[in-house]
Amino acid sequence: MRIPGVAIITSALGSLIERPFRTALTMLGIIFGVIAVFVSLSLGEGGKERIRENLDSVSARTISISPNWTGRSSRQRPWRPFTENDLLEIQSLNGVYAATGGLDSTYTVVSEASDWSTNVRGIDTSYLKAQELVMDRGIPISDFEIQAKSAVAVIGSSAARSLFPNQDPVGQRVKIENIPFRIIGLTKEKGGESWRGRDEDNFILIPRTTGRARLFGDHRLARQQVRSITIVGENQGVLKQIEDDIDRIMRRSRGLTPDEPPDYRIFNFSANRQAFADTMRTVSLVILALGGVSLIVGGVGVMNIMLANVTERTREIGLRKALGARRSDILLQFLTEAILLTVISGIIGLILGYFISQTVADMDQMKIKYSWTVIMLAFGASFVTGIISGFIPAFNASRLDPVEALRNE
Repeated sequence: MRIPGVAIITSALGSLIERPFRTALTMLGIIFGVIAVFVSLSLGEGGKERIRENLDSVSARTISISPNWTGRSSRQRPWRPFTENDLLEIQSLNGVYAATGGLDSTYTVVSEASDWSTNVRGIDTSYLKAQELVMDRGIPISDFEIQAKSAVAVIGSSAARSLFPNQDPVGQRVKIENIPFRIIGLTKEKGGESWRGRDEDNFILIPRTTGRARLFGDHRLARQQVRSITIVGENQGVLKQIEDDIDRIMRRSRGLTPDEPPDYRIFNFSANRQAFADTMRTVSLVILALGGVSLIVGGVGVMNIMLANVTERTREIGLRKALGARRSDILLQFLTEAILLTVISGIIGLILGYFISQTVADMDQMKIKYSWTVIMLAFGASFVTGIISGFIPAFNASRLDPVEALRNE
């Protein structure tokens, strides 16, 4: 006598419901495993998507050059900054989208309403482009004002709120080291903090020529000094060549032979992003491995409960065989129970995994990406676990001798 498919499923559900506590405990291992697999895959895919989106952003194409402050003997080779000529050479390189020089210091800036400690930066016309800054109101600093060493400034939103509360800063005046500057523009708020923990919008921009002449002064070893240089490549493919060209320019400018250690540092932000991506990938793999271990443990639990079911239902198996049930019917019956157990656990795991991944993403401002591939991998893992862990108990049940099974008390 063959047992119809619906009857097999109904019977399997009934068997699981008869022992709810033991069934629930067995399901926990599968549920935790599916949650771990689903969350790690979703966050991993989201991380990859974010990296792909940012791969061609300005920040991912940025290279910075700064003097090397370590391992330097002040007598043999004193610290010295870069120069305007260095910057001009770098700006002329093939593949450079923007290149700008930095000359800055922190000052207490005074307005009629308040005073505020902020970073004052001497810039050129490429600065806004290289730093992804956009004007909100007013106008940017022009070549004319740089050449004329004008006392004008563009202010960031945080500095503007502190110096001019509830006022439009454009057209207002501030004093830096008792030197009056006229605010000609306000940049749009970027928000957040830099990698050094600084407020990205707490700054005042002035012409670098004005800053050098009236605030910062010149370094004793470098006329027309530039303390740091920021370069943005046109795309990722040109960054390596730009780095090589920068090294060549710096060595020639600073009188270094190919064998001498450089007294400057070249930092590629895309390499830093790649290191972060590698770290995220490692974390995802660890979570995925933990999910796999949890699924294995859950599979062992499923196998244990199915073996216990076979032992407890030996007489039932003997009776079914005596009434004409085939070995394949018994095998299918117990295999269905194991699969149902893991399928239900898989569905619960997917639902909980969705909410957990959303919570993690909201807390850490991470990106998540759901796809049918992720869902099928997580759910398929629980389904395969059910088949593997349920087959041995089901096979043992199908091989029971009906006569010996009926004698079992």
